Amino acid sequence: MQSLRDSILRHVRVTRQLISTKRQLCTSTHDQVSARVIGLVKKFDKIDASKVNELADFQKDLSLDSLDRVELVMAFEQEFSIEIPDEQADKLKCCADVAQYIISAPKQEDS
Repeated sequence: MQSLRDSILRHVRVTRQLISTKRQLCTSTHDQVSARVIGLVKKFDKIDASKVNELADFQKDLSLDSLDRVELVMAFEQEFSIEIPDEQADKLKCCADVAQYIISAPKQEDS
């Protein structure tokens, strides 16, 4: 009975370590993607880079019109090798939204 208990406890410890490691990797990945998105937005010539942060609204805070937002979405698609459908692109209001979309977007196969 003791060996069964020990086996279960060992399994629980290993599982906890794996979950902790996965959380750290997810946080690291989110931070890296977010930094790349913010960097890309700061390079956009129609934006004052000092106003760019994770939650700055593209339209309200950064004064981008619809054409500027389309250009920005195209830049995200190129940078991250993804395709963002128009209906999804309309929902991306700030860098945090873009980073979250990129992380959660299904991976696309190369044709």
